[in-house]
Order: sequence, then C-alpha cells, then structure tokens
Amino acid sequence: MATVQKKTVLITGCGPKGIGSAMAKHFCAQNYYVFATTRNLSTSTDSSLASLPDIEMLELDVTLPHTIARCKDIVAKRTGGKLDVLVNNAGVEFNSPLLDTDIAEAKRLFDVNVWGLLEMVQAFAPLLVEAGGMVFNQSSIDAELSMVWAEILRIELEPLGVRVVTSICGSVNTPMFTKPGGPMQLPETSYYRGVQDKAWQERMDHQRQATDVDVLAEKLVRDIVRGAKGVVWHGAFAPSVKWAGWLNILWVLNIMINSARGLGQIKR
Repeated sequence: MATVQKKTVLITGCGPKGIGSAMAKHFCAQNYYVFATTRNLSTSTDSSLASLPDIEMLELDVTLPHTIARCKDIVAKRTGGKLDVLVNNAGVEFNSPLLDTDIAEAKRLFDVNVWGLLEMVQAFAPLLVEAGGMVFNQSSIDAELSMVWAEILRIELEPLGVRVVTSICGSVNTPMFTKPGGPMQLPETSYYRGVQDKAWQERMDHQRQATDVDVLAEKLVRDIVRGAKGVVWHGAFAPSVKWAGWLNILWVLNIMINSARGLGQIKR
C-alpha cells in the first residue's frame, strides 16, 4: 500500500453508536485518514464506518500489549512512521458504592481506563513525536484520576512537540450509559440497598438530558482540528461542574447529588 499523505488519527473504542465511531466520521469529513480500532472486528464494529472513505478498521484491545504493538506497526508502515492524533477513547464504566465494589471489576476498570491509556501513549509516542502530534484523552466529569495522568503526560510530552488535551464529558447518549441490564443490584448486606432504586432513578433522570453523541463528536473533532490545549468541557452538566470547580463550590453540587440519590436517608 502507498504511504498515507493526509493527516492521520487513531481512535480507540470505535464500537457501534459510540463517541469513537462518531468522531471517526467527523474526522473523515475533515479530510483525515482514520485508523478506527475496536476490540473485536467481528462482533463490536460499527458497520456504518465500513462504507466511508479513508477509514481503516483495526483490531485493538488496550489491555493486550501484543494488539497495541501490532496496530503500531501497521500504522507506522501506512504513515511512514508518523501519527498526527491519538484519541484515547476506549473505556469502561463501573458504578458501585466503594464498600460494595467488586475488586476484580475495579481492577479491570483501571486496566482499561488507566493502564490501557498509558500503554497506548507509550507505544505511539515515537510516531506522535515525529509528527508533532496530539494526544486526546476522553474523560468524564466523574474521573479525577485521569486528569492527574493527563497533566503528567502533558508536562512530559510538551518538550517533545506533542500536545496533550483532555476532554471532560458530561452525560452523553451512548450504549455505555444506556446498555440493558436494569437498575444496579447491591448485595443484601449493603448499607446502601435501601436507596439503590432512588440512586438509579437519579442516574436515569440525568441520562434523559444527555447530549447526542454526534453533536458531542463534532465538537470534539472541531477542538482537535483547531488546536485545542489543556482541557475542553462538553456534554450535559459539564459546564456546571466546570464553573463549580472554578468558583470552589463543588461542595454545593455534592450536597445536591447526594440528596437526589437518597444518601441522607441511610441509617446504620
């Protein structure tokens, strides 16, 4: 195959109807060559990407180093050893009180959302440095840990000519947040079992105000193409959290959320 001449982007987590797939389409519209990755090409591919020009589907699981290495080799050969944008979009969600958390599930979350992100940056850093590119990390208003990692990466990669941008997203209408399964089921011994239905209802009320995934993806791609720096905030409730943090009144939001979830009703 001939070397790709367009600007290039690799996006992890391009499952059906998700943010990654929507971003892939908007990057394509911006004349980028897109490497859209998913864990399993036969079962978790967004079929709407297949018919679009300049989108190459690759199989990649961020928890499996050999798949990362394989994708890096493919991208390096296709681009002449360069990558303009790495979008770390792959992620998993896990909701549970800490006292009831399944440790195995929590470790899996870290493997994907933290260590997977770091392994991707480590693997593709030479290609990004060669291109003077960008790392774009997808995060959420609930995730402070990823902000710490992103800031460290920004400090370390900036002298090498690579920008690191983190997107803080509020509620978004994607399968990750609307997947079937119903309300959370806490153990019989959980201190929080009496309010689990109310907590779930609060979550569903928020989700009804979620931002359309295509609207969000268009804004994220626009940020990247225009050379965004630092942190960008998008999606339902994200602006409120941003300003609450800036005004140092996040405690007010905590009180409101805890009340809506029924935490004040818990008794020992």
